[in-house]
Amino acid sequence: MIIEYKVKNFKSFKNEIILSMVADNNRELSDTNLFQYENMTLLKSAAIFGSNASGKSNLIESFSFFNDLFSAYVDINKMLSNLPYFKLDTESKNKPISYEISFFLNGKRHRYGIEIDSKGIYSEWLYFVPKRQEACYFERKRNEIVRTGTYFEDRKALDYIKPDAIRPFLFTLAQDSIKEFVWAKEIINYLKFYIRPSNLPEVFFKSMIEEEILKNSGKGILTKEEVLSFLKDADICITDISVLKKKTDEDDLFSQFVEFMQQKGASIESNELETYMHHSKYDEQYNIVGEEKFPLDAESRGTAKLYALIYPIFFVLKVGGFLLIDEIESSLHPLLCERIIRLFNNSKTNPHNAQLIFTTHNTLLMNPKLLRRDQIYFIEKNKYGVSNMYSLYDIDLDIRSNFNYLNNYLAGRFGAIPYLVDFNISI
Repeated sequence: MIIEYKVKNFKSFKNEIILSMVADNNRELSDTNLFQYENMTLLKSAAIFGSNASGKSNLIESFSFFNDLFSAYVDINKMLSNLPYFKLDTESKNKPISYEISFFLNGKRHRYGIEIDSKGIYSEWLYFVPKRQEACYFERKRNEIVRTGTYFEDRKALDYIKPDAIRPFLFTLAQDSIKEFVWAKEIINYLKFYIRPSNLPEVFFKSMIEEEILKNSGKGILTKEEVLSFLKDADICITDISVLKKKTDEDDLFSQFVEFMQQKGASIESNELETYMHHSKYDEQYNIVGEEKFPLDAESRGTAKLYALIYPIFFVLKVGGFLLIDEIESSLHPLLCERIIRLFNNSKTNPHNAQLIFTTHNTLLMNPKLLRRDQIYFIEKNKYGVSNMYSLYDIDLDIRSNFNYLNNYLAGRFGAIPYLVDFNISI
């Protein structure tokens, strides 16, 4: 699980911003929205509010960019030639993009950071807490390992394992050809598979669900019965779902998806499957006389969006991890968004303490019965194009039992809202 995430000089984040999942010292919704791990109390979810173009999506994108550094199929040289550093001043292009993430893995706290500029890896560090004090695995400056700690173990391996100028040293240590550093493989596996952005193409998750339903092994992430139950609980008016082979040729959307996944290293051969939603058919007296099947692309945009979200939601709830959703309210009703959030804040549906981070414009979710103050973040961009992030808990407020977050936010008391004037147009 994630403890803290920092990013600096990435897109609109000129200065360092910190997303902390450590709970503050208050009792709000403590029985549902918090969990204890080792000696820390952590948040199960966090919401990020802000006006359009404030930088909310940049936070989600920074996680994806960070993860791409550990993909063997991403063209790192291409990344370095077009780094997304802050571009609205004259100095930031000469500074590295910086990330640091703290997390628990195998019962131990880890802290990993990396800085990258147009020349490659500027610096890199990895620490963990084996007992009570933080210990160093390694520190790197450019192409030199400047420090290794006791737990690095086989220092002689550095005679033949050298840092790659454009690749993280952690990535190098985790290669299959290197057997000495199991801890590096475990950390890479965590960073690649347990941090799940939902901003991949919807057709990717749709394909994953279709494969799971066809296998029907009961050993995968989800079953047809679970998908159907989820959709029915969401008041999608269907009686059944089925996955059938397509009769049409590949469409342009899937061709784009195939190209995208091939860049990520996946092997996808053809677009053979399609999901169908079953609807009851009635006679003039409203008696059920049969059913009609509609392909998913004939359903509403909200149904397609919800269907695609099922896979990443079930994945983290069943396996554990960290799910990122940009604009959770896109095509979804506010009450449905609330239900998804409550899945994470419920120990019965979230036994592995998976965590959810989402951005939203939906102020109805700013509800003290749904989210604690330390779960509500704001991102605000100043006139110089610099985004800043802060928590509602950090704002000095006289909170009483009837305090209305929504009304105070829309009144501008928390910032992070658009200051609008009448549109000056002539028709």
